[in-house]
Amino acid sequence: MLKIYNEQMTSIGMEDKKIVHTKGLWHKVFGGVLYNPKKKTIYFQTIYPKESYTFEREDYIDFAVGGHIEDDECVIEAGKREIKEELGFDIDEKDWSFLGIRICNVDPSETYKIREFQHFYALKIDKELKDMDFSKSDGEVKSIIEVDIDDYLKLLTKEVQSIKANEMVLDKVSRCGKYAPNVTLTGSRIVPDYYTDKSILEKFLAVKSLIL
Repeated sequence: MLKIYNEQMTSIGMEDKKIVHTKGLWHKVFGGVLYNPKKKTIYFQTIYPKESYTFEREDYIDFAVGGHIEDDECVIEAGKREIKEELGFDIDEKDWSFLGIRICNVDPSETYKIREFQHFYALKIDKELKDMDFSKSDGEVKSIIEVDIDDYLKLLTKEVQSIKANEMVLDKVSRCGKYAPNVTLTGSRIVPDYYTDKSILEKFLAVKSLIL
């Protein structure tokens, strides 16, 4: 069950998580932007198709960590759980930086509506992608992608049409990773509404300020 809210983020009740997106009910989620300040890189994830999706989702790159805040959780508790589930390891809370709340109101399809208060944090790590172990992550994440933050910003602002990245592809069952350096990412891999929502750009610029 998830807590649901009105547009002013006032709690108005509870609803099954399977219903919140079909009815377009406001709820809270955690979002984590993973970054390495030494390498000046940020990380994204791709996912295997979800049964909960009622539409065909393109193979977008998205934030490295994200998920619903359950009814009995605070934001921090939800973040720690999502990090553990999706990455398979922990990130100390001292390495978190709050980036703000994004209000997301989009309809990927007639049967799937997103009404979310997205609580974003920057999550600092000190390892390169090729040295990360995702063997204890769940089977939802298909790959983790590492990009230079300046390159990504150029892609997001359409200054360039493609960039180079490193990718760790994870087997759905074994979670064994296959490292692929120097892959090409095009602008079509970015979630479409990220191009039009200025708050997304602001989040990444805030992460860049943590790196400098």
